[in-house]
Amino acid sequence: MHHLLVTVGRMAAIGMTTMLVACASTAPAQQTNSLQNENMEGAPMVAQEAAPAAEASPSAAQPLAAPRTCEMFAKPGVLKRSAVIRLLDAGLPRWLQGVEGDRALANHRFQGWLIKSLHADDPCYREVDLHPGDVVQKVNGKSIEKPEQAFDVAESLRTASALTVDYLRDGKAQRLSIQIASEP
Repeated sequence: MHHLLVTVGRMAAIGMTTMLVACASTAPAQQTNSLQNENMEGAPMVAQEAAPAAEASPSAAQPLAAPRTCEMFAKPGVLKRSAVIRLLDAGLPRWLQGVEGDRALANHRFQGWLIKSLHADDPCYREVDLHPGDVVQKVNGKSIEKPEQAFDVAESLRTASALTVDYLRDGKAQRLSIQIASEP
């Protein structure tokens, strides 16, 4: 049980940090007359209601999935508050998907959370300067060593004016600050 709590604590703290800069990447909505199915081999296929004969030909096949897009930012460097709240409402376990990290210790003392990987397929991370090898130390000036600290910091983001991440890169202190703005 202790191992499970430590693992959840580690991932909650890392996930909370990455959740804050992650977004709900989405693919553009598909047409309303398309249904997603699987064939007998498990390969996805699209069935369309009353499709014209010209569209049914194999040469007119359309790709199944459009590229994912990032909808978290109102503009570069500014997070949408509604997107942050949507992620907070989803809970930390959802944010932990696609995140790998571990405790960073120096002289047996907690230094922060080592980022091993951050949602490599999520286009929102191209806009954020956090990379594998960085050690996240604080979020909005608060330690996130323990799960309850991570949860408290996450909840504070509902009304925070910015997301500030203090981290080490190659042993040098760095700070990432992203404004959080309400949409009109």
